[in-house]
Amino acid sequence: MRELAITILSSLLFFLILLFAFIGFQNNTKRLPFYHYPSGLIVNIGEGNRVHWGNSVIQEDLEKFESISDFSNTESIRLHIKDTKGDIYEEDFKLTTIRKTDVLGVFFSDLFLAFFSLAIAVYFYYSTRDALIFGFFFNFGLIILSNVFVLTFKNSIFLFVLTLYLGSFLQYHLIYRLRGKEINSKWLLPQVLISFIMAMIASQEKYDMILIERVVLVAHAITVLFGSINIIANIYEIIRSKPQEEALLKRIVLVFSIFLYVALPISILFFDGYPWFFVHRSLFIITYLLFILSFFYGTYRYTFVPSLVIFTPSIVTLILVSIILGTYIGSIFILDFILPIRYLKDRWVFNLIYLFLVTAYLIPLKLRVKELFDYWFFEQNPKLSEGINKITALLSSPLSMRKTILTINRTVKDTVNVSNIIILIPGDQFASTDLKNIDFVRISPQSEIWNYFRSTDRVTVTSHLEYGIGLRETLYNFLKGLNVQLAFPAFDSSSNKKNIQAMILIGEKLDKKYFSIGELKFINEVVKISGMLLENYSLLEDEIQKRKIVRDIQTASIVDNTLRLILPSEVKGIDYGYISKPAVGISGDYLDIIPVSQTKMIVLLGDVAGHGLGTGFLVSAIKGIVREQLRNGTSLEGLFREINSFFRARYKGNEFMTLLGGIFDSNQNIFKYVNAGHLSLIEMRADGQIKLHSKTQRVLGILETDYHAQELKLLPGTKLFLYSDGITEAFSERDEIFGEDTLIDFLHFNAEKTVKEIPPLLDAKMTNFRGNREQSDDITFIGLSFTPN
Repeated sequence: MRELAITILSSLLFFLILLFAFIGFQNNTKRLPFYHYPSGLIVNIGEGNRVHWGNSVIQEDLEKFESISDFSNTESIRLHIKDTKGDIYEEDFKLTTIRKTDVLGVFFSDLFLAFFSLAIAVYFYYSTRDALIFGFFFNFGLIILSNVFVLTFKNSIFLFVLTLYLGSFLQYHLIYRLRGKEINSKWLLPQVLISFIMAMIASQEKYDMILIERVVLVAHAITVLFGSINIIANIYEIIRSKPQEEALLKRIVLVFSIFLYVALPISILFFDGYPWFFVHRSLFIITYLLFILSFFYGTYRYTFVPSLVIFTPSIVTLILVSIILGTYIGSIFILDFILPIRYLKDRWVFNLIYLFLVTAYLIPLKLRVKELFDYWFFEQNPKLSEGINKITALLSSPLSMRKTILTINRTVKDTVNVSNIIILIPGDQFASTDLKNIDFVRISPQSEIWNYFRSTDRVTVTSHLEYGIGLRETLYNFLKGLNVQLAFPAFDSSSNKKNIQAMILIGEKLDKKYFSIGELKFINEVVKISGMLLENYSLLEDEIQKRKIVRDIQTASIVDNTLRLILPSEVKGIDYGYISKPAVGISGDYLDIIPVSQTKMIVLLGDVAGHGLGTGFLVSAIKGIVREQLRNGTSLEGLFREINSFFRARYKGNEFMTLLGGIFDSNQNIFKYVNAGHLSLIEMRADGQIKLHSKTQRVLGILETDYHAQELKLLPGTKLFLYSDGITEAFSERDEIFGEDTLIDFLHFNAEKTVKEIPPLLDAKMTNFRGNREQSDDITFIGLSFTPN
């Protein structure tokens, strides 16, 4: 959005300069009924005098007309005109009175092209820091603008000639730039000096029309020369490299755009306009516009991707602007023509009412538009929805970080059909962790490439850098070597500043098509989730190193709320036992046992992303929410929806939580529960038979979800076990994972033990399994047994 704002401000500045320029030029109010260059060449502007297009006024007659100081008694003038065959004829021309502002209307298309070129130049500079493309388009806009001043007021000969020569030399630089090469900056000085000298000669000798024509002729000859070399070089590059499909189309379009840039100015001025002056002038405007757009496409394939990637704010804003303008214009039309209302006859009354309504409903309208936008482009796509659900389910699965990252990468590849996905991290991150074979690439934190990524919060598009030099060329070669098309920054959400902790590199689409808006949003959501995973792992690694210091922190109030379980009074028919051991002093696991009546009890076990003080506060807050909602009579499903709303409203998708919770009812012999992305519920019957209930719903804090409860019919002697991933993802000294199978074997072996005896036995087994390895995650386990009343 910063680039858009700067572009708009620059455009406003352009119009102000233009306005003051017109106000300051020329005092005469009467002029010839056609527009012409100082050489006398009549241009094809305006429908009148079509028969004279391409012909030239004799210089003596022009000098005689321009020497007139008082037009009060002059209504017409006789001029001698030379046609394209060299024959001279006479004709009387009636002078016309024209205001300076009328010129704006006559040359509106030219001024629009000048503005469009300026906007492109500003956009490229602030979005890609491409000084050469900025200079090329800025100079192109000045050529068009100075051409208008020359035609209307016979001023700006200096600027016109200067920009013509600079445009020729800038095209010389483009010959190398479009092949990824660099010209030494020492060549810029003589090029600027030559342009300046030629412009000074034309300005000083502006009454010598033959000299000016020759100066302009040389400028266009240089343009033809460099343009021809540019076209030949690009055609040779096509033959040599043999690009395929869209890459070939880009090269062809680029050659076509260069041809347009060279051919049109030459056809107008170099060959005295013949036969182009007999073609309607709209052809020139369309051709110039086509040049800009074709050059735009030929050099920057994914030009507008950054605007689409970052939660599509620009598109939502454009839709809102369209809705507001559309409703305003429609309302004015109704009030003026269909249903005139006397009280709104004064427009200021309607404007005031409309302004009040827009102010009152703008935010709800924006949210609604964004919801519809997300729905149609993302949620309606079954492949994308299935992919994001699969990835969010991984967050609660009993997998190691290594396997989770690999599975996420594989899901992204299959969902958006890309060649590869790589996570780029600085070399000092996860320094003690082996990251082989999991699509991680380390890079020196002092390298210029990482400094480039760290200094920008935008998505980097490889094809933007294709014709770059210096750092841009280095970055392009680096990303292209990895077969990467888009580089997304993964931010550290724990900091108020936008600190980039990793870059998620997305490869080319295998079908060679563009990324759709829905696919870009999908990738953006995956990047956020990946960022949270990396942040949690980084925090975990740091806190394990400092665990002895952290354990000494005086956090009595938090510990009281997170570790000390308030045991309920005895509930008939239900017995339980548990362990809860934090990894670093403050637990990120949430365990709660709440009696509802003498025969009902609620049990909740969840895992908040992260560890330490921050998660301790979150666990404490969740406890408060649960008890408040239960006092208000909220259902089990409503309780999950409230916790989900709390996370989404407070943390905007940057924090999440898995939760398994349910209500035991010893009268009806059922356990009614909801699983929001947590690990499987384990049911062990009296005969020792074990069954896993693994059906889950979306993790809390990611997207709005309507949670539904499941019911489990309980038999006498049934035991239920709930646990956190700190148990199944514990590692031994030999990097062996404890895993779900080991936990099930343990429960089989201790099937005859009571639920009060099993937790301490499990704690002892895990301690023996880890050996000298530190506990890396919070451990929580609860067993419950059921005996009917």
